[in-house]
Amino acid sequence: MLKALLLTRDQEVLRVIRRVLEMVTIDMETVTSTDAARQTISSRKFDAILIDCDDVQSGCEVIKELRRGKSNSKSIVFAITNRVTTVKGAFELGANFVLDKPVSADRAARSLRAAHGLILRERRRYHRHAVNATAHVSYGSQRDVPIPLTNISEGGVALGTSRTSEMTGPVQLRLQLPGLNRVLEAKGEFVWMNDTGRVGIRFTTIAPLAMRPAVGTPRVTLAASPDAVKPPIVTGPWPRA
Repeated sequence: MLKALLLTRDQEVLRVIRRVLEMVTIDMETVTSTDAARQTISSRKFDAILIDCDDVQSGCEVIKELRRGKSNSKSIVFAITNRVTTVKGAFELGANFVLDKPVSADRAARSLRAAHGLILRERRRYHRHAVNATAHVSYGSQRDVPIPLTNISEGGVALGTSRTSEMTGPVQLRLQLPGLNRVLEAKGEFVWMNDTGRVGIRFTTIAPLAMRPAVGTPRVTLAASPDAVKPPIVTGPWPRA
């Protein structure tokens, strides 16, 4: 199920947004302070984030911070404004959509419908497929270290190993996925470590590759260009609802 986070203290906004999200089967979590929003955004992935910019202290700062962050930097962001933050200002902060108060169910629904395709596109980008393969990883002073993979997505991979002090910054990978007839080469950066010490890599550049999965192997579309390409990035601004 798609997941959304709403930062607001406005009960009417909460009522309207909850109703609209239920209609499109998006699960919603609510926080009422910027500190709670920062903690939640840093610890979990959300497909959409709705921020009450003007009626929650430092609400606008949350948008700027999440765009500079890692796990939710590409999430679809709705700025909810109340005659303080302008539409242009909200887009400059990093919002994809703007909802002015009072927020009506009709306008919120139209914005969600417009955003739905973008949300699904981003979900496909980070959806992880379990995989049984080994990557040869070069980072720091280490070269071609064989490390098992635990999953892969269009955006990156998770390594089945504990993090070391050298696992920061840029990294190069060579890996052979099940069903492929050639080695995949990619460049990336270390971006996260979970509670068990496992580490994640975000792709920054992927070498050209025509992916032809074997039967039963998940399709992971990474690149099909004559030149090396970067993974897709969802950007704004988008039309105001």
